[in-house]
Amino acid sequence: MLSVALIMASYLWGAVPSAYLVGRYLKGIDIREYGSGNVGASNLSEQTSWRTGLSLGIFDTVGKGTVVVIAARLMDQSVAVQAGAGVAAIAGHNWSPYIGFTGGRGVATAVGVLLGLVMWREILVGVVVVGIVGRFVFRETAFLTLITFLALPLMAYLLGQQAELVFMSLAITLLIVLKRLTGNWEARRGEFGLLRVLAFRLLWDRDVPRKAGWTDRHPPAGQRG
Repeated sequence: MLSVALIMASYLWGAVPSAYLVGRYLKGIDIREYGSGNVGASNLSEQTSWRTGLSLGIFDTVGKGTVVVIAARLMDQSVAVQAGAGVAAIAGHNWSPYIGFTGGRGVATAVGVLLGLVMWREILVGVVVVGIVGRFVFRETAFLTLITFLALPLMAYLLGQQAELVFMSLAITLLIVLKRLTGNWEARRGEFGLLRVLAFRLLWDRDVPRKAGWTDRHPPAGQRG
């Protein structure tokens, strides 16, 4: 019963819509209506400042993902329960019941879960591929983020991780992919058909092939509720 309660609590904790709350407090806006519509650190950065986005990203990573894993470990729970708590926190972040089962993309929280489970080598690969190659070489992180998470279960297996962590990695990949495909349940935008929009969402995490006109929806300057 303790294990079930811990996993449920992890979902509810991960579901705290931190980016939404910060957007409301600082700008008086519903962040889902601006930028990419994502309830996460990257969109918050666009609507507020990079410092605010960075702080929120750290919270979503450590405060949500890492904390629930460590809490499970301190309660002498098995690796399977620790992994389950981490997956639940990601699911909560992606589909928060507090804001109509909308939410973020789960990337930062997933990194926090890997951090809590000491999966350093997997994190290092992600940092190199997404953080260095994606951001500084190709100036495009969405596609390489997808590739990194698709490769995560295979990396965990090849690096000799426990079976529980391999299955957890697969679950994380499925959550990330499902969130990209469904977004925040909004109707597809633009003149493209459903299949093309789903392809754009999967590959580029947006409804259009280019960023222009997609992430440039900003609230009026100085807006505050």
